Amino acid sequence: MKTILARIISGSMLVGALGYSFFFLPPALFSLLLLLILGTILVVEWPRVGSTRLTPWYPIFPFLLLILANQTNTQRSLVLVIFVLAMSFDTGAYIIGSLFGRHKLAPSISPKKTWEGVIGGCLFSLCSLTLPPLATMQLTSQLQALSIVLIGDAAALFGDLFISLLKRKSGIKDCGTSIPGHGGFLDRFDSILFVAPALLAIFAIL
Repeated sequence: MKTILARIISGSMLVGALGYSFFFLPPALFSLLLLLILGTILVVEWPRVGSTRLTPWYPIFPFLLLILANQTNTQRSLVLVIFVLAMSFDTGAYIIGSLFGRHKLAPSISPKKTWEGVIGGCLFSLCSLTLPPLATMQLTSQLQALSIVLIGDAAALFGDLFISLLKRKSGIKDCGTSIPGHGGFLDRFDSILFVAPALLAIFAIL
């Protein structure tokens, strides 16, 4: 119970900090927040789990993409979509998987992940597109919206499994302790690190 409560409180604080800095502060300050999170990951968390061969693109490259997109008025909405889709997928997968999860997704990599959780994550992320201000983006068609959600969800799931694989190889449960109930920033941003390049590439094509 304490772990669940800590997860709710710390997760809400993180979302609140990100949301406040994105909507109410200058874009440069949101980029600075992302840069500080990246610095914490690289200095504190990455040495526990990472390989120097992965460092140029994981996690540096996705964060740089987010920071660059955040500086452009036309692309700031894409940054919002990336965060909302990734976090809603993670939230849905956790809630539905915890309540109804029966069929293991990849037990050798992450024993707690289930197919029911994946379905829950997809439903949560799909519903997130109906929330303001995402609903005001006026995507050209329902097919485009569905494609974005499916690609984003696939990237989020792959990001979850990828960090789980790295942690299993390193023999650790969490990357850090910065966010009680979640682990470290790398544990919380694992999906975003894959969703960011995937969706930015898709939006560049559309």
